[in-house]
Amino acid sequence: MFDEKFLEYLKEQIILYNLPLSIFEKSLKYIEREGIEIIESEKFFLRRIENFPKYLFVLGKKEILKNFKVGIVGTRKPDSYGIKGVKDIVDLYRSKDVVTVSGFAQGIDSLVHKESILKNLGTIAVLPCGFGINYPVSNNRLKEEVKKSGVLISEFSPFIKPYKHNFIKRNFIISVLSDIIIIIQGALKSGTLSTLFFSLKLKKQIFALPGEITNKLSYAPNYAIFKGGIPLYSFDVLPGISKGKRSEISILLTDDEKKVVELIKKYGNLENILKESMFEKSKTLSLLTSLEMKGIVNKTFNNRITVTEDFDGTDNSSG
Repeated sequence: MFDEKFLEYLKEQIILYNLPLSIFEKSLKYIEREGIEIIESEKFFLRRIENFPKYLFVLGKKEILKNFKVGIVGTRKPDSYGIKGVKDIVDLYRSKDVVTVSGFAQGIDSLVHKESILKNLGTIAVLPCGFGINYPVSNNRLKEEVKKSGVLISEFSPFIKPYKHNFIKRNFIISVLSDIIIIIQGALKSGTLSTLFFSLKLKKQIFALPGEITNKLSYAPNYAIFKGGIPLYSFDVLPGISKGKRSEISILLTDDEKKVVELIKKYGNLENILKESMFEKSKTLSLLTSLEMKGIVNKTFNNRITVTEDFDGTDNSSG
């Protein structure tokens, strides 16, 4: 069942991670018992990818790897805005021939997988450890659900633990597998940034959920936009989402942003908006900047601010 090249690779992994040699036979038996498939990367991708592992360990519906893949990544501790963003994006793709990709961590990653399963959308979970390791423990049930309706992938041989540097390697796999990458939220030191950097180097099409500059979770998506990523001022910009359905698509606005939009509609002048706003001047200006990044408002001469013509202010999102 196993060719010599793979057996040599497995031995290299065991030595690299200082595992006892007894793990070699145990790993082979585990692979056979669990039905784990071994993919030779170069044959699967039909090309050699620099720094990509020679083999991938796959469990689940391998055939969905051929579908258009939407990578969605973000912080382990999202706020309500980030959560809503993920739910709306997955919902928009529910009837499309696409699958989602994420890193199986708590927070945004787990939400991507859960929402995909809920909406009958295939999902790919890239693991930071080998099969046979329950990580994170809170996702044991989710792992079984992904295996049934999607696919679990790891570059690590069975029983390799989720060491710190493994997460960077996992993020590289996510970037390579995904046809597009969507950055939801992430702070300055978030691992989300490594996925962004890999995606930039691989010249992937990158999208980002803009956020207030005063929110530390907005750093990763706003930086992605700074580096040339496309801001999700409307979900119309996402590949595969039909144009001309603005009334059916929710533009993500926070409650604070909605309040500022109402002020803009009422006053239309920066001085009056700042005067009448319930927020401090710095926060109001930050909210205005966020709205401008999302394409909701336009600034004109004489400090005039207007709401764009194709934004009606309605929110028709589900969840």
